[in-house]
Amino acid sequence: MKNPVKNATRHLVMKAYDTFAKNKSNVSVISLPGAVWEFETYVLSHLDFADNFGASYVLDMTLCEWNKHIYNNNKRPISNLFDYNKTSDYVLSRIGSDNYHNETLNQKIVSNAKSNNVFAWFDFCGNPSKENIDLINTAIGKNVCLVFTFNTHWRCNSNVDPEVGRIAANTYKSYAIWSVFKSLSYVHKLKMIWSFEYISNHNPMITLCLSNDENIINDASLTNNLPQMVIDKTNKNNKNKRDLSAVYVDVKNKIDANTICTNHNISNRTLAAVKAWVTMGK
Repeated sequence: MKNPVKNATRHLVMKAYDTFAKNKSNVSVISLPGAVWEFETYVLSHLDFADNFGASYVLDMTLCEWNKHIYNNNKRPISNLFDYNKTSDYVLSRIGSDNYHNETLNQKIVSNAKSNNVFAWFDFCGNPSKENIDLINTAIGKNVCLVFTFNTHWRCNSNVDPEVGRIAANTYKSYAIWSVFKSLSYVHKLKMIWSFEYISNHNPMITLCLSNDENIINDASLTNNLPQMVIDKTNKNNKNKRDLSAVYVDVKNKIDANTICTNHNISNRTLAAVKAWVTMGK
């Protein structure tokens, strides 16, 4: 994976998994590998390391892919022509191909996890739909660490969660997603471990981690040194903050500065701030 910011996010999730699995006798993992299986490979390496050093645990892993083409490519037998799927072949040979589903991830799949300790990376990278957000309900009665990733630059909002859409109309998209999850975290007695925005390829994204696991909550390295969304409750005009997600995309695509300012009705100072955030990998 060439995107350094996405790589950093992935390694953060791996760090969280390492913390979550500590001193547990069994763990269930739910994920959406897409075409990049680094996280899934890490989980198996973690299990092997634990086995070698007397800290073995039972692993149950379930993976989903809704795209039929990607799913078939990942299950294609290794050959000289298709050697790029060696990683997926290795993972599926370890966990069993029946644990790889060609369907949209849903609550039933997550609820069928064998362990009460559930680590899930819901790396949707798409719109925050109600169905995807409702996966937080699978935390009921479980010890969990749930990581969500969403796009914050949707043009078509037909599948966006209604509450997210309502809040976004009066504020901005990332805040709307954060706000809904913050409310749900109280309902399910989960702690917001991290929540920050970043640019993946050309799209602005948000990632959030929620957990009730003591290992995760007590690991200061997962919270103290990470950027968090700062909500200025003292600013009465905060609700009118501009949604600059489209500006981020144009900056990443190296559109002319004057064109960006004209198309989005922003000042040169605002554009400079956006460029600074892109440079820092925000």
